[in-house]
Amino acid sequence: MCNLISPQEERARLAEVDRLTSDLQSGSDPVLNSVVNMISAYFGVPTALVSIIDRDYQMFKARVGMEPECTPREMSFCAHNLETGAVLEICDPVGDPRFSSNPLVTGEPFIRYYAGAPLIITPRLSLGRLCIIDNQTRRPMDEQGKTLLLDAAKVVVARLQSIHRQHFSDPQTGLPNRQRFEADILNEPSTANRVAILVEPLSASGMDGLVKALGLEFFANFMLAVKELLVETLPTGARLYRSGTLGFVTLFEPSPALPVQQLLNAVVTAFKRPLYSADVPVFPDVGISVLQLDREAGTPMNILRLMASITDAARRSERRWLDYDPVIDSSLRRSTALLNAIEAALVAPDQLRLVYQPRVDLASNRCVAVEALLRWTHPTLGEISPAEFIPLAETTASIRNITRWVVRHVCEQLAQWRGQGLEMTTSLNVSALDLTDGLLFDELVAAMHEFDVAPQHVELEFTESVLVTDFQLVHVQLQRFRDLGVAIGIDDFGSGYSNWAYLRQIPATTVKLDRSLLADLQPGNSEWHIIRGLISLVRDLRLTVVAEGIETELHYHLLRGWGCQQGQGYYFAKPLPPADLVAWLKEDKSSNGTQR
Repeated sequence: MCNLISPQEERARLAEVDRLTSDLQSGSDPVLNSVVNMISAYFGVPTALVSIIDRDYQMFKARVGMEPECTPREMSFCAHNLETGAVLEICDPVGDPRFSSNPLVTGEPFIRYYAGAPLIITPRLSLGRLCIIDNQTRRPMDEQGKTLLLDAAKVVVARLQSIHRQHFSDPQTGLPNRQRFEADILNEPSTANRVAILVEPLSASGMDGLVKALGLEFFANFMLAVKELLVETLPTGARLYRSGTLGFVTLFEPSPALPVQQLLNAVVTAFKRPLYSADVPVFPDVGISVLQLDREAGTPMNILRLMASITDAARRSERRWLDYDPVIDSSLRRSTALLNAIEAALVAPDQLRLVYQPRVDLASNRCVAVEALLRWTHPTLGEISPAEFIPLAETTASIRNITRWVVRHVCEQLAQWRGQGLEMTTSLNVSALDLTDGLLFDELVAAMHEFDVAPQHVELEFTESVLVTDFQLVHVQLQRFRDLGVAIGIDDFGSGYSNWAYLRQIPATTVKLDRSLLADLQPGNSEWHIIRGLISLVRDLRLTVVAEGIETELHYHLLRGWGCQQGQGYYFAKPLPPADLVAWLKEDKSSNGTQR
């Protein structure tokens, strides 16, 4: 094999082979297949190949008339004289001492003619050749034929580069993309001294707000500004990739002159100043995660997932960057597992259930209503707290399906109790998403009609945060429920916005004081005065005041003395299954209201 390529040039050539062809399967691209079919027909030969010269093999990325997908490099005609830009033509391989003993000449496919045009990336750098092969000797190719073969080879190179751009390049920034990052990690197994650094200049909610306010084009320009800032800040030799819509990842090898922490601090400092997009300054909200690339990192896809699991936590930290934390990652994986399991739980017969906590009139000690509370027994994870899975569901459309499930089962339970001679008002919790349109109203009306439930036996509870989503829209929906006869309760009051302007306008019937207000209740402390003031103000608005979390005799007597009308908590009863609630109500009645 007579090649004049230096070892350095060969390393550069193989790097291009890996970059442009390593993920392309033989015969998978229709354009390359069309090229080999075209030149086979034009030259009247049985075989045409796109032959890529790898380290040990020639790989046929497109072929006609050749059964194997590759042959050893030492048998390859295409591997000869890769540094030249001319057509290599062998009119008589049998009489050529370079090829006369070649197994492809002495055996199948019995090559008797070969011509190949180099697949040139840059001068003296060729991926291989586009070649034609005949099992009959042929006269030398004319200039027109050589020109056509060279032009066809240029088409092959252009196509390989186009495939790479489509699959391994981010069209917005021109950077290598996530697939390229994963391929590079696989192709470079020595990772002991390197770290991966994931930079997210905005949170998902920050991106959403930016896009809604200024549009996708503005966001695209902002991310280009982020790219330029990173290119300026990262050291020479640190490769930068666009890992996703929000993320940039770089591979970096620390040194005594530039340790990881010094680089991270430089990146954080760079992101403290505003970035300009269309002459508009935008302050980034950067979160950076760091992962040592070692055997524990796992697959390339896993590397990015591990780092993405902690960028939000890093964003909330003082220094804005965090090393990968398996505890945070485990929590996120659990959250993902729960989100994926919610829809299955909604159709399973034995996972979701409702329990009911009594709400007691403090003056008479009689139960006047119950609150329906959702419980979930996961088949493998066991009991899942609503405080864990409800906020997760509220980030997706699953919360709508949960509310629909609760509405139907509450109405069904009310009908069953009525059949037992028990008329009971039941409250159920709804989310902000449930009050953005008329779907919940229609579903509740349908369920009440199906089970013959009167509207006055249903109360909807929502937290204060609902009121700041779209107040006018929420107000319209709440008024529809009140006009129907459904009661409206504000849950967890005093823990959030406590906006009295909203409270005066919405058609509420009850206000529930947040249980946290009772947790540290001591004579004369701030909670002591806050609770008394809230009770007085809510009563002045002619709303029923309900206290949550009543657990002690002190709570009970204080709240009753301050004019709180109703309460619920373990002092009266814990949340009970339907049958246990009926038994509790009978026991409470027989004890003349003193049983708790």
